[in-house]
Amino acid sequence: MPPSFRATFSSLRNRNLRLYLIAQIGSNVGAWIQITAENWLVLQLSDSGVALGITNALQFGPLVVFGLYGGVIVDRVDRRRLLFATQSALALLATTVGLLIVAHLLQLWMIWLAALLLGLVMCLDKPALLAFVKDLAGQDDLANAVALNNAAISSGRMIGPLVSGLLIAAFGSAPSFFINAVSFAVAVLALSTVDVARLHAGKPVEASPGQVREGLAYVWNDSVLRLTVIAMSTVFVAAYNFQVLVPLLTTRLLSGASALLGIAMSALGLGAVTGSLLIASWTRPGSAMIAVTSGVIGTVYVGLALPLGTPFVLCGLFLLGLSCGLFNVTVTGLLQLRTRDDMRGRVMVLYPIGILGSGLLGAPLAGMLADRIGMQHTFLIVAAVCLGIAATTGWIGGRSSGAELGRCRRPNPSRRPPGHRTT
Repeated sequence: MPPSFRATFSSLRNRNLRLYLIAQIGSNVGAWIQITAENWLVLQLSDSGVALGITNALQFGPLVVFGLYGGVIVDRVDRRRLLFATQSALALLATTVGLLIVAHLLQLWMIWLAALLLGLVMCLDKPALLAFVKDLAGQDDLANAVALNNAAISSGRMIGPLVSGLLIAAFGSAPSFFINAVSFAVAVLALSTVDVARLHAGKPVEASPGQVREGLAYVWNDSVLRLTVIAMSTVFVAAYNFQVLVPLLTTRLLSGASALLGIAMSALGLGAVTGSLLIASWTRPGSAMIAVTSGVIGTVYVGLALPLGTPFVLCGLFLLGLSCGLFNVTVTGLLQLRTRDDMRGRVMVLYPIGILGSGLLGAPLAGMLADRIGMQHTFLIVAAVCLGIAATTGWIGGRSSGAELGRCRRPNPSRRPPGHRTT
Protein backbone atom coordinates (compact mmCIF):
# COMPACT_ATOMS: atom_id res chain seq x y z
CA MET A 1 0.00 0.00 0.00
CA PRO A 2 1.52 3.40 -1.00
CA PRO A 3 2.61 5.58 1.94
CA SER A 4 0.37 8.45 0.75
CA PHE A 5 -2.68 6.13 0.81
CA ARG A 6 -1.82 4.94 4.32
CA ALA A 7 -1.41 8.53 5.48
CA THR A 8 -4.76 9.53 4.00
CA PHE A 9 -6.63 6.82 5.93
CA SER A 10 -4.29 6.40 8.91
CA SER A 11 -6.89 7.14 11.63
CA LEU A 12 -9.15 4.31 10.40
CA ARG A 13 -7.10 1.82 12.38
CA ASN A 14 -9.30 3.03 15.25
CA ARG A 15 -12.37 0.72 15.33
CA ASN A 16 -14.59 3.27 17.06
CA LEU A 17 -13.82 5.87 14.41
CA ARG A 18 -14.44 3.36 11.59
CA LEU A 19 -17.89 2.54 12.95
CA TYR A 20 -18.72 6.19 13.40
CA LEU A 21 -17.61 7.23 9.91
CA ILE A 22 -19.51 4.38 8.23
CA ALA A 23 -22.65 5.44 10.09
CA GLN A 24 -22.03 9.09 9.20
CA ILE A 25 -21.75 8.28 5.51
CA GLY A 26 -25.20 6.63 5.65
CA SER A 27 -26.65 9.41 7.79
CA ASN A 28 -25.38 12.20 5.55
CA VAL A 29 -26.53 10.43 2.40
CA GLY A 30 -29.98 10.17 3.97
CA ALA A 31 -29.89 13.82 5.04
CA TRP A 32 -29.13 15.01 1.52
CA ILE A 33 -31.77 12.72 0.05
CA GLN A 34 -34.25 14.52 2.32
CA ILE A 35 -32.82 18.03 1.70
CA THR A 36 -33.11 17.58 -2.07
CA ALA A 37 -36.70 16.34 -1.80
CA GLU A 38 -37.58 19.15 0.61
CA ASN A 39 -36.19 21.85 -1.70
CA TRP A 40 -38.00 20.31 -4.68
CA LEU A 41 -41.28 20.26 -2.72
CA VAL A 42 -40.90 23.95 -1.83
CA LEU A 43 -40.30 24.89 -5.47
CA GLN A 44 -43.27 22.81 -6.57
CA LEU A 45 -45.55 24.43 -3.98
CA SER A 46 -44.35 28.02 -4.39
CA ASP A 47 -42.04 28.44 -7.44
CA SER A 48 -40.23 31.07 -5.38
CA GLY A 49 -36.57 31.57 -4.60
CA VAL A 50 -37.57 33.58 -1.54
CA ALA A 51 -39.70 30.69 -0.20
CA LEU A 52 -36.74 28.37 -0.70
CA GLY A 53 -34.53 30.80 1.20
CA ILE A 54 -37.05 31.04 4.06
CA THR A 55 -37.10 27.24 4.33
CA ASN A 56 -33.35 27.11 4.73
CA ALA A 57 -33.36 30.07 7.12
CA LEU A 58 -35.87 28.31 9.40
CA GLN A 59 -33.82 25.11 9.26
CA PHE A 60 -30.46 26.70 9.99
CA GLY A 61 -31.39 29.92 11.79
CA PRO A 62 -31.82 28.41 15.28
CA LEU A 63 -28.09 27.65 15.32
CA VAL A 64 -27.33 31.36 15.13
CA VAL A 65 -29.66 32.15 18.05
CA PHE A 66 -29.17 29.12 20.30
CA GLY A 67 -26.04 27.39 18.96
CA LEU A 68 -23.65 28.83 21.55
CA TYR A 69 -25.89 27.58 24.34
CA GLY A 70 -25.91 24.19 22.61
CA GLY A 71 -22.12 24.24 22.68
CA VAL A 72 -22.19 24.86 26.44
CA ILE A 73 -24.49 21.85 26.92
CA VAL A 74 -22.19 19.69 24.78
CA ASP A 75 -19.28 20.60 27.07
CA ARG A 76 -21.34 19.72 30.16
CA VAL A 77 -22.75 16.28 29.24
CA ASP A 78 -21.77 12.86 27.89
CA ARG A 79 -21.67 13.49 24.13
CA ARG A 80 -22.46 9.90 23.16
CA ARG A 81 -25.67 9.88 25.19
CA LEU A 82 -26.64 13.28 23.83
CA LEU A 83 -26.23 11.98 20.28
CA PHE A 84 -28.54 9.06 21.07
CA ALA A 85 -31.28 11.59 21.85
CA THR A 86 -30.69 14.00 18.94
CA GLN A 87 -30.35 11.32 16.25
CA SER A 88 -33.54 9.62 17.47
CA ALA A 89 -35.44 12.93 17.37
CA LEU A 90 -34.30 13.58 13.79
CA ALA A 91 -35.47 10.12 12.75
CA LEU A 92 -38.91 10.79 14.23
CA LEU A 93 -39.18 14.15 12.47
CA ALA A 94 -38.30 12.70 9.05
CA THR A 95 -40.84 9.92 9.51
CA THR A 96 -43.58 12.43 10.35
CA VAL A 97 -43.01 14.52 7.20
CA GLY A 98 -42.95 11.38 5.06
CA LEU A 99 -46.30 10.27 6.47
CA LEU A 100 -47.81 13.72 5.75
CA ILE A 101 -46.72 13.40 2.12
CA VAL A 102 -48.23 9.92 1.81
CA ALA A 103 -51.50 11.21 3.30
CA HIS A 104 -51.52 14.18 0.83
CA LEU A 105 -51.72 16.60 3.75
CA LEU A 106 -48.40 18.41 3.40
CA GLN A 107 -48.53 22.19 2.93
CA LEU A 108 -45.80 24.80 2.73
CA TRP A 109 -46.25 25.95 6.34
CA MET A 110 -45.79 22.35 7.51
CA ILE A 111 -42.45 22.16 5.69
CA TRP A 112 -41.44 25.40 7.39
CA LEU A 113 -42.47 24.06 10.82
CA ALA A 114 -40.51 20.83 10.26
CA ALA A 115 -37.48 22.86 9.14
CA LEU A 116 -37.65 24.94 12.33
CA LEU A 117 -37.87 21.85 14.58
CA LEU A 118 -34.94 20.27 12.76
CA GLY A 119 -32.92 23.44 13.30
CA LEU A 120 -33.61 23.38 17.03
CA VAL A 121 -32.42 19.78 17.33
CA MET A 122 -29.27 20.60 15.34
CA CYS A 123 -28.31 23.21 17.95
CA LEU A 124 -27.22 20.22 20.03
CA ASP A 125 -26.60 17.59 17.36
CA LYS A 126 -24.07 19.44 15.20
CA PRO A 127 -21.61 20.57 17.91
CA ALA A 128 -21.91 17.15 19.60
CA LEU A 129 -21.03 15.35 16.34
CA LEU A 130 -18.00 17.57 15.75
CA ALA A 131 -16.73 17.35 19.33
CA PHE A 132 -17.28 13.58 19.35
CA VAL A 133 -14.66 13.18 16.60
CA LYS A 134 -12.00 14.16 19.15
CA ASP A 135 -13.46 11.69 21.66
CA LEU A 136 -13.15 8.93 19.07
CA ALA A 137 -9.78 9.73 17.49
CA GLY A 138 -7.70 11.30 20.26
CA GLN A 139 -5.27 14.17 19.73
CA ASP A 140 -2.66 12.33 17.63
CA ASP A 141 -5.07 11.28 14.87
CA LEU A 142 -7.35 14.30 15.12
CA ALA A 143 -6.25 16.17 11.97
CA ASN A 144 -6.66 13.09 9.79
CA ALA A 145 -9.97 12.18 11.45
CA VAL A 146 -11.31 15.69 10.78
CA ALA A 147 -10.53 15.35 7.07
CA LEU A 148 -12.12 11.90 6.82
CA ASN A 149 -15.17 13.10 8.76
CA ASN A 150 -15.55 15.95 6.29
CA ALA A 151 -15.28 13.44 3.44
CA ALA A 152 -18.06 11.38 5.08
CA ILE A 153 -20.22 14.50 5.38
CA SER A 154 -19.51 15.49 1.78
CA SER A 155 -20.33 12.00 0.50
CA GLY A 156 -23.93 12.76 1.43
CA ARG A 157 -24.00 15.68 -1.00
CA MET A 158 -22.38 13.49 -3.66
CA ILE A 159 -24.75 10.50 -3.43
CA GLY A 160 -27.91 11.76 -1.76
CA PRO A 161 -29.17 14.31 -4.33
CA LEU A 162 -28.70 11.88 -7.21
CA VAL A 163 -30.64 9.16 -5.39
CA SER A 164 -33.31 11.64 -4.35
CA GLY A 165 -33.72 12.96 -7.90
CA LEU A 166 -34.32 9.43 -9.19
CA LEU A 167 -36.66 8.62 -6.29
CA ILE A 168 -38.71 11.78 -6.85
CA ALA A 169 -39.04 11.04 -10.56
CA ALA A 170 -40.13 7.45 -9.94
CA PHE A 171 -42.03 7.45 -6.62
CA GLY A 172 -42.52 11.03 -5.43
CA SER A 173 -40.95 12.71 -2.41
CA ALA A 174 -42.12 10.53 0.50
CA PRO A 175 -39.46 7.73 0.15
CA SER A 176 -36.69 10.33 0.53
CA PHE A 177 -37.89 11.18 4.05
CA PHE A 178 -38.34 7.54 5.07
CA ILE A 179 -34.83 6.65 3.90
CA ASN A 180 -33.42 9.50 5.99
CA ALA A 181 -35.28 8.21 9.05
CA VAL A 182 -33.69 4.77 8.56
CA SER A 183 -30.23 6.34 8.21
CA PHE A 184 -30.61 8.01 11.62
CA ALA A 185 -31.64 4.67 13.12
CA VAL A 186 -28.43 3.14 11.75
CA ALA A 187 -26.42 5.97 13.36
CA VAL A 188 -28.05 5.25 16.73
CA LEU A 189 -27.13 1.56 16.33
CA ALA A 190 -23.50 2.49 15.59
CA LEU A 191 -23.35 4.67 18.72
CA SER A 192 -24.55 1.72 20.80
CA THR A 193 -21.68 -0.47 19.54
CA VAL A 194 -18.88 2.04 20.30
CA ASP A 195 -16.29 0.73 22.79
CA VAL A 196 -16.69 3.32 25.55
CA ALA A 197 -13.46 2.24 27.25
CA ARG A 198 -11.46 3.39 24.19
CA LEU A 199 -12.97 6.88 23.98
CA HIS A 200 -10.75 9.90 24.61
CA ALA A 201 -13.49 11.98 26.19
CA GLY A 202 -12.51 14.65 28.66
CA LYS A 203 -14.24 15.32 31.95
CA PRO A 204 -17.55 17.20 31.48
CA VAL A 205 -17.37 20.86 32.45
CA GLU A 206 -19.26 21.85 35.58
CA ALA A 207 -22.10 24.32 35.10
CA SER A 208 -21.30 27.92 35.97
CA PRO A 209 -22.53 31.39 34.94
CA GLY A 210 -21.04 33.12 31.90
CA GLN A 211 -19.83 30.06 29.99
CA VAL A 212 -21.06 31.40 26.64
CA ARG A 213 -19.12 34.64 27.16
CA GLU A 214 -16.13 32.61 28.31
CA GLY A 215 -16.15 30.64 25.05
CA LEU A 216 -16.43 33.76 22.90
CA ALA A 217 -13.63 35.47 24.83
CA TYR A 218 -11.45 32.40 24.38
CA VAL A 219 -11.85 32.59 20.59
CA TRP A 220 -11.41 36.38 20.42
CA ASN A 221 -8.22 36.37 22.48
CA ASP A 222 -6.57 33.78 20.20
CA SER A 223 -5.52 35.57 16.99
CA VAL A 224 -5.56 32.37 14.88
CA LEU A 225 -9.01 31.30 16.06
CA ARG A 226 -10.32 34.84 15.61
CA LEU A 227 -9.08 35.11 12.02
CA THR A 228 -10.33 31.63 11.19
CA VAL A 229 -13.85 32.26 12.52
CA ILE A 230 -14.22 35.63 10.75
CA ALA A 231 -13.01 34.30 7.39
CA MET A 232 -15.04 31.10 7.75
CA SER A 233 -18.28 32.89 8.63
CA THR A 234 -18.02 35.40 5.80
CA VAL A 235 -17.34 32.76 3.14
CA PHE A 236 -20.13 30.55 4.44
CA VAL A 237 -22.74 33.35 4.37
CA ALA A 238 -21.73 34.46 0.88
CA ALA A 239 -20.88 31.25 -0.94
CA TYR A 240 -22.42 28.23 0.79
CA ASN A 241 -26.10 28.73 -0.11
CA PHE A 242 -26.11 25.64 -2.32
CA GLN A 243 -29.64 24.59 -1.35
CA VAL A 244 -30.90 27.82 -2.94
CA LEU A 245 -28.40 28.54 -5.71
CA VAL A 246 -28.06 25.06 -7.22
CA PRO A 247 -31.82 24.37 -7.61
CA LEU A 248 -32.30 27.85 -9.11
CA LEU A 249 -29.28 27.35 -11.37
CA THR A 250 -30.74 24.05 -12.56
CA THR A 251 -34.28 25.27 -13.20
CA ARG A 252 -33.59 28.78 -14.53
CA LEU A 253 -30.33 28.57 -16.45
CA LEU A 254 -30.30 24.91 -17.47
CA SER A 255 -34.08 24.30 -17.66
CA GLY A 256 -33.57 20.96 -15.97
CA ALA A 257 -35.84 18.53 -14.14
CA SER A 258 -35.33 16.82 -10.79
CA ALA A 259 -32.85 14.30 -12.23
CA LEU A 260 -30.53 17.10 -13.40
CA LEU A 261 -30.80 18.75 -9.99
CA GLY A 262 -29.62 15.50 -8.45
CA ILE A 263 -26.69 15.27 -10.86
CA ALA A 264 -25.70 18.88 -10.16
CA MET A 265 -25.75 18.40 -6.38
CA SER A 266 -23.84 15.13 -6.75
CA ALA A 267 -21.11 16.85 -8.79
CA LEU A 268 -20.76 19.36 -5.95
CA GLY A 269 -20.54 16.56 -3.39
CA LEU A 270 -18.03 14.53 -5.41
CA GLY A 271 -15.76 17.56 -5.52
CA ALA A 272 -16.07 18.05 -1.74
CA VAL A 273 -15.16 14.39 -1.06
CA THR A 274 -12.18 14.67 -3.41
CA GLY A 275 -10.96 17.84 -1.73
CA SER A 276 -11.31 16.35 1.75
CA LEU A 277 -9.31 13.24 0.82
CA LEU A 278 -6.62 15.30 -0.91
CA ILE A 279 -5.97 17.25 2.29
CA ALA A 280 -6.36 14.27 4.68
CA SER A 281 -2.66 13.38 4.65
CA TRP A 282 -1.58 16.95 5.53
CA THR A 283 -0.49 17.30 9.11
CA ARG A 284 -1.20 20.94 9.98
CA PRO A 285 -3.68 23.33 8.32
CA GLY A 286 -2.82 27.03 8.34
CA SER A 287 -4.23 30.48 7.65
CA ALA A 288 -2.45 30.63 4.28
CA MET A 289 -4.58 27.69 3.14
CA ILE A 290 -7.72 29.58 4.18
CA ALA A 291 -6.68 32.44 1.88
CA VAL A 292 -5.87 30.11 -1.03
CA THR A 293 -9.06 28.06 -0.85
CA SER A 294 -11.37 31.05 -0.42
CA GLY A 295 -9.69 32.62 -3.45
CA VAL A 296 -10.29 29.46 -5.48
CA ILE A 297 -13.96 29.43 -4.40
CA GLY A 298 -14.33 33.00 -5.66
CA THR A 299 -12.64 32.16 -8.96
CA VAL A 300 -14.97 29.20 -9.56
CA TYR A 301 -18.01 31.41 -8.98
CA VAL A 302 -16.72 33.75 -11.68
CA GLY A 303 -16.60 30.76 -14.03
CA LEU A 304 -20.13 29.69 -13.12
CA ALA A 305 -21.39 33.14 -14.09
CA LEU A 306 -20.35 32.47 -17.70
CA PRO A 307 -23.15 31.06 -19.96
CA LEU A 308 -21.23 28.04 -21.25
CA GLY A 309 -23.81 25.25 -20.98
CA THR A 310 -24.61 22.22 -18.86
CA PRO A 311 -21.30 20.26 -19.10
CA PHE A 312 -19.30 23.35 -18.09
CA VAL A 313 -21.66 24.06 -15.16
CA LEU A 314 -21.34 20.49 -13.87
CA CYS A 315 -17.53 20.71 -14.08
CA GLY A 316 -17.70 24.06 -12.31
CA LEU A 317 -19.82 22.60 -9.51
CA PHE A 318 -17.27 19.78 -9.09
CA LEU A 319 -14.46 22.34 -8.76
CA LEU A 320 -16.58 24.39 -6.36
CA GLY A 321 -17.12 21.32 -4.21
CA LEU A 322 -13.40 20.48 -4.30
CA SER A 323 -12.35 23.94 -3.15
CA CYS A 324 -15.07 23.96 -0.48
CA GLY A 325 -13.85 20.56 0.75
CA LEU A 326 -10.34 21.94 1.14
CA PHE A 327 -11.69 25.05 2.88
CA ASN A 328 -13.89 23.05 5.28
CA VAL A 329 -11.10 20.73 6.38
CA THR A 330 -8.72 23.65 6.85
CA VAL A 331 -11.03 25.64 9.11
CA THR A 332 -12.30 22.65 11.12
CA GLY A 333 -8.75 21.36 11.53
CA LEU A 334 -7.56 24.72 12.84
CA LEU A 335 -10.48 24.94 15.26
CA GLN A 336 -10.03 21.37 16.53
CA LEU A 337 -6.26 21.47 16.93
CA ARG A 338 -6.14 24.94 18.48
CA THR A 339 -8.89 24.39 21.09
CA ARG A 340 -8.66 23.08 24.66
CA ASP A 341 -10.83 20.10 25.54
CA ASP A 342 -12.92 22.03 28.04
CA MET A 343 -13.79 24.58 25.34
CA ARG A 344 -14.32 22.16 22.45
CA GLY A 345 -18.12 22.23 22.33
CA ARG A 346 -18.29 26.02 22.54
CA VAL A 347 -15.64 26.54 19.86
CA MET A 348 -16.72 23.80 17.47
CA VAL A 349 -20.32 25.01 17.49
CA LEU A 350 -19.07 28.08 15.62
CA TYR A 351 -18.49 25.87 12.58
CA PRO A 352 -22.13 24.72 12.18
CA ILE A 353 -23.28 28.20 13.17
CA GLY A 354 -21.33 29.45 10.17
CA ILE A 355 -21.96 26.71 7.63
CA LEU A 356 -25.60 26.01 8.51
CA GLY A 357 -26.53 29.26 10.18
CA SER A 358 -25.49 31.07 7.00
CA GLY A 359 -28.94 30.04 5.80
CA LEU A 360 -30.45 32.66 8.11
CA LEU A 361 -28.81 35.53 6.20
CA GLY A 362 -27.26 34.05 3.11
CA ALA A 363 -30.09 31.87 1.84
CA PRO A 364 -32.86 34.52 1.73
CA LEU A 365 -30.37 37.07 0.36
CA ALA A 366 -29.20 34.68 -2.36
CA GLY A 367 -32.81 33.90 -3.32
CA MET A 368 -33.71 37.62 -3.40
CA LEU A 369 -30.66 38.52 -5.50
CA ALA A 370 -31.35 35.67 -7.92
CA ASP A 371 -34.96 36.83 -8.33
CA ARG A 372 -34.03 40.51 -8.84
CA ILE A 373 -30.69 40.67 -10.66
CA GLY A 374 -30.32 37.16 -12.11
CA MET A 375 -28.06 34.20 -11.42
CA GLN A 376 -24.96 35.47 -13.22
CA HIS A 377 -24.79 38.76 -11.31
CA THR A 378 -25.48 36.94 -8.05
CA PHE A 379 -22.51 34.64 -8.70
CA LEU A 380 -20.25 37.63 -9.42
CA ILE A 381 -21.20 39.24 -6.10
CA VAL A 382 -20.39 35.98 -4.28
CA ALA A 383 -17.06 35.80 -6.11
CA ALA A 384 -16.13 39.35 -5.08
CA VAL A 385 -16.77 38.59 -1.40
CA CYS A 386 -14.67 35.40 -1.46
CA LEU A 387 -11.78 37.04 -3.29
CA GLY A 388 -11.87 39.92 -0.81
CA ILE A 389 -11.66 37.47 2.10
CA ALA A 390 -8.76 35.69 0.40
CA ALA A 391 -6.79 38.91 0.08
CA THR A 392 -7.59 40.09 3.61
CA THR A 393 -6.83 36.75 5.25
CA GLY A 394 -3.57 36.38 3.35
CA TRP A 395 -2.47 39.88 4.38
CA ILE A 396 -3.41 39.55 8.06
CA GLY A 397 -2.06 35.99 8.29
CA GLY A 398 1.20 37.08 6.67
CA ARG A 399 1.61 39.98 9.09
CA SER A 400 0.90 37.73 12.07
CA SER A 401 3.42 35.16 10.88
CA GLY A 402 6.01 37.86 10.32
CA ALA A 403 5.46 39.32 13.76
CA GLU A 404 5.71 35.89 15.34
CA LEU A 405 8.91 35.17 13.40
CA GLY A 406 10.32 38.52 14.51
CA ARG A 407 9.64 37.70 18.14
CA CYS A 408 11.37 34.36 17.74
CA ARG A 409 14.46 35.97 16.15
CA ARG A 410 14.71 38.96 18.50
CA PRO A 411 17.83 38.56 20.68
CA ASN A 412 17.31 38.08 24.38
CA PRO A 413 19.39 40.72 26.24
CA SER A 414 19.56 38.53 29.32
CA ARG A 415 21.62 35.98 27.38
CA ARG A 416 25.21 37.02 26.58
CA PRO A 417 27.47 35.39 24.02
CA PRO A 418 30.42 33.40 25.33
CA GLY A 419 33.29 35.58 26.46
CA HIS A 420 31.16 38.70 26.78
CA ARG A 421 32.06 41.02 29.63
CA THR A 422 30.02 43.90 30.89
CA THR A 423 32.03 47.10 31.38
